[in-house]
Amino acid sequence: MEEFLKKAPSFYFKDAEIEYYSSLLKKREYELSVSDSKGRRLSGIIQKLSQFKALTTDFTDDTVKIGSADEISAADKDTLRNGLVELWPWRKGPFEVFGIFIDTEWKSNLKWDRIKNSISPLKRRHILDIGSSSGYYMFRMLEHEPAFVMGIEPYAVFYYQFNLLRSIAGLDNLHTLPIRFEEMYIPGKKFNTIFCMGILYHRISPVEFLKSLRLIMAADGELVLETLILEGDSHTCLYPTGRYAKMQNVYFIPTLPVLESWLKKAGFRETLCIDISVTTEAEQRETEWVKTESLKDFLDPDDRSRTIEGYQSPLRAVIIAKV
Repeated sequence: MEEFLKKAPSFYFKDAEIEYYSSLLKKREYELSVSDSKGRRLSGIIQKLSQFKALTTDFTDDTVKIGSADEISAADKDTLRNGLVELWPWRKGPFEVFGIFIDTEWKSNLKWDRIKNSISPLKRRHILDIGSSSGYYMFRMLEHEPAFVMGIEPYAVFYYQFNLLRSIAGLDNLHTLPIRFEEMYIPGKKFNTIFCMGILYHRISPVEFLKSLRLIMAADGELVLETLILEGDSHTCLYPTGRYAKMQNVYFIPTLPVLESWLKKAGFRETLCIDISVTTEAEQRETEWVKTESLKDFLDPDDRSRTIEGYQSPLRAVIIAKV
């Protein structure tokens, strides 16, 4: 990570920032690999599977492909597949590793297709992906030749999934930090594009969170925001009692006018809604790579337009907001 940060332009990461992130990363990786039982298990899997190195990659297709089926033996493929399955749940994808298809819970290519032609070109831009999971979107960005791609992902299993895929692919131009957004270094205007998808409704103070994003964006900054919304044009907001679609910590689900007003209050000068989509089982469903409940379990079995708690079923909007 230290070498990765040093490759950025000198105005981008100062020495103090590089030292901060490097120290934080060492501390977190020690905690995960030594102090945390789950982290130790995951770390052991990664160490075992990192021996595999791909000769080919393809980040241009719906499925991120790392290696081809004929690059490793049948025995090694069995070993790799068993290890990949142990890294469940695989939420964002899909991926294909040496011919092994990882059928993730979310068909994230559908979301990428909704945004890729509406955002500013990513070439030579400095990019932050908040809640980057296994890195699917980060890998898809590489086709567009960004200068710098960094993710932050606090959940250990997703962090390790990304690190394994990056290692097998032999990439050194993108990295993920296993931290929460609140642990990022004191703001400086660094990022040209920030992806924040599926995060805002988990923030107890959404406007303050959006202001924090605004503070770390460059003068030509663009925020790609994907989040749950309520139907309608009224200035109302849902504050769920208990869970929403079985998700914990869902605080506010606004209508589109409310969401746009939040962005304006946070200092974004221009907003454009490029997509509104109902989440269906064509996009989110249970697979053998997840082994947990998925969308069908979150909706009312007698009325698929409602969640199991009786709220409006998930409706997601993508907003492009400019600094």
